[in-house]
Amino acid sequence: MMVKVIFIGGTGTDIGKTYVTCLLLRQLLDKGYKVRAIKPVISGFDEMAIDQSDSGLLLREMGLEPNLHNAVKISPWRFKQPLPPHLVANNMALPIDIEEVARFCQRQAEDDLDFLLIEGVGGIMTPLDYETTTLDLMVRLNCTCLLVTGSYLGTLSHTLTALTCLKQSGVAVSGVIISESERNYINFDEIIPDFTKIIPKYSIKKIGRNSRTVDIFSLII
Repeated sequence: MMVKVIFIGGTGTDIGKTYVTCLLLRQLLDKGYKVRAIKPVISGFDEMAIDQSDSGLLLREMGLEPNLHNAVKISPWRFKQPLPPHLVANNMALPIDIEEVARFCQRQAEDDLDFLLIEGVGGIMTPLDYETTTLDLMVRLNCTCLLVTGSYLGTLSHTLTALTCLKQSGVAVSGVIISESERNYINFDEIIPDFTKIIPKYSIKKIGRNSRTVDIFSLII
């Protein structure tokens, strides 16, 4: 079996990508699959609180100590400032080279794995530098995207925009995860029927806050 690469992308930042990645990681491990999760680029990374970072959460789910030694292995591009990566990288005179990021991901996929989960930074159109975005990285990796969106007002527009960009770039979408937003202006129980009517061709799941029982595994098989 070749390594199946799943890119967990979002319609924006703080949308629930890490939570979804951790949940999918756990479900795959519980089923006996060999799986690794990485987050190549991360901003807002505090070396004094690695266990609370996205990288730290992924490490813990994989049974690894959330320390700097391990964080470096799954998140080579780490920035302390909680800013868009292209801005903070430019401020530090350390521009992100998308080709290097792609090569890092590809090397991970060469290992003896069944699945490689790649969590993106920000939304799918988040710039990595002044010319390329997270979407461009997905295209280079020729991977499948699991799109995470929210339940906030405006989510349908953002989701449709993201799906349109993915389709135009030739990136396959395995499914859409609606992660319950902290502030809900939409009835969360009614959101699936509404989404299904508007994007009927996509498999859709919703995840309530702190839910650990939703089957995401079925979306990627």
